[in-house]
Amino acid sequence: MKKRQTPLLAAASILLIIISSLIKPESSVWLGALQTVLLGVGILGCCMAFLRFAKGGKGKKG
Repeated sequence: MKKRQTPLLAAASILLIIISSLIKPESSVWLGALQTVLLGVGILGCCMAFLRFAKGGKGKKG
């Protein structure tokens, strides 16, 4: 189950970044704030997925 969490986290984060790029905030301040929040959460999720991937191979007990 844990092996599938990192790709799902990365995919969800990329999806949030794409959705935030589709929002046109010119018409409303709230849309601009929503765009910023979605972009921030997407970038944070990508960083977390990268860190999980990077430390996934370390400390394996065999």
